[in-house]
Amino acid sequence: MKIFTLCKPYLLSQKYTLATYVLIILFSTAIAVIVPYVIGDFIDNLIEGADANVILRFCVIFGGLSLINIIKGYVTSVMNVKMQNKMGYALNMDTIQHIQGLSLSYANKQDNAYLNQRVNNDANSLIGFCVAVLQSVITNTIILVATFAVLFTIHRFITVLMMGFLAVYAISYFAFKKPLYNVGMVFREKQAEFFSKLFEQLKYIKLIKINSIQAEMNKRADDSFIDFNHSAIRSQKINYLYNGLDGIISTIAQIVLFVIGGLQILAGNFTIGMFTIFTSYFNMMLGASRYFFNLGSYYQNTMVSYNRLKEIFKHNIETNGTETIYNINEIGLHNISFSYDDSKNVLIDFNVKFEKGNIYTIAGANGAGKSTLINLIMGMYVDEYVGGITYNGIDVRRINMIETRKNLLGFAEQEPLLISDSIQYNLMHNNNKADECLEILNMKEFINKHTLSFVINETNSNISGGEKQKIAILKVLCKNPAVMIFDEPTSALDALTTEKFINHLHHIKKDKIIIIISHDDIAKKRCDKLIKLLRRHGNGG
Repeated sequence: MKIFTLCKPYLLSQKYTLATYVLIILFSTAIAVIVPYVIGDFIDNLIEGADANVILRFCVIFGGLSLINIIKGYVTSVMNVKMQNKMGYALNMDTIQHIQGLSLSYANKQDNAYLNQRVNNDANSLIGFCVAVLQSVITNTIILVATFAVLFTIHRFITVLMMGFLAVYAISYFAFKKPLYNVGMVFREKQAEFFSKLFEQLKYIKLIKINSIQAEMNKRADDSFIDFNHSAIRSQKINYLYNGLDGIISTIAQIVLFVIGGLQILAGNFTIGMFTIFTSYFNMMLGASRYFFNLGSYYQNTMVSYNRLKEIFKHNIETNGTETIYNINEIGLHNISFSYDDSKNVLIDFNVKFEKGNIYTIAGANGAGKSTLINLIMGMYVDEYVGGITYNGIDVRRINMIETRKNLLGFAEQEPLLISDSIQYNLMHNNNKADECLEILNMKEFINKHTLSFVINETNSNISGGEKQKIAILKVLCKNPAVMIFDEPTSALDALTTEKFINHLHHIKKDKIIIIISHDDIAKKRCDKLIKLLRRHGNGG
């Protein structure tokens, strides 16, 4: 089964707990098979004139079995939650890590709220299915075989007749198989899209309030709800028809049992106790049959989750080489051409070299490709450009760029998104040079007031935009990497701080490559080399 193939590593990670869990369930199933016989035997003994000792013995046996079942229920429920949480989290994180390893282009196309809800629900759905099936398929198979054997010894004709209903269940499943999958897929997609539109109502709350577009944004949620509600109703209709068919088959089977069983009692072939035993085992066999029937619906719904996760995993991880570099002396871009989604090229046959010991300023109009150029330099579109990018003469596709970005590159965005945690955490604990760097950026007063332990909220709204950008710049300065890249850094700085910042860069540039995206005249005048980009065409300068 495809689902088990995907989930196999996670199931094996919990194999001992899972094996114990299944053994307990099997023991419980054995008790469940015994109980109807105990009850039927007790009824016949009462009819035949049993004494108080028989009643007492029955109460002890029945009470003991019930107590064991209660304890089993508690133990297995706790084990179930622990296993599913661990395995679901592991699959969830593996999917997220796969997404993190995909191209930046893939991430830019995604609605993060939709994707997060989709991955989380689908991962938990798959693990839940596997655990439930491992438990229930084994137990219901045992029940089906055991009860069939018992019933066959009691009354062959009724037993064979009841098996005909299993064939009806099988035919019904294959008739509903495709509709169940289709409505399940549409429902899951519309559900995730609706969740995303709801998230928008809070994500863009400042934009909504400033522009008074509550009605327009609410309509987006309303329209999405209409689609979601329509898919939910359609899914419910198909599933109810399927489950209703199960009820009809079960009812007919029960009626047949009562008619034939009642006639057997009237004919003296069944005692009341024997009929009770037969009815109980028949209901157990019918229940097991119904489980496999309903498993078909469960399987088709879970296949939706399986295919959605597989759709993510089919995207190949971007190239990341194995060669480690320990310093960067020069970065070269050779005849680079790049475009987004087959649109017009952002860069065409672009050539430039960045060498250690220099400060470079990149200037150009909006849309000229400044941000694209930085992303290419950092190896973010490693499989999507034409031409060559080298570090120290080595092609970036041969270099472990994940480690290189971690250890040798630093990038301060113009509009950074800080993590909802302390300032110290956002610096990634690179605060050995914090005091010196705080002085350069004139942030002493801010940090003295808030301390490095100050927690930035999720929307970053408890600090100003300038303070956010300064923290991003501070992170790069404290990290002190071989390559420093700053996007419009002076927009957050006053004239005095700008002067101190530029002076500091000149002081440390000997061992570094420093790249600044800026429209600022000071940055242009104080740099060693100016690179001008033209819209839809690049030409190194």
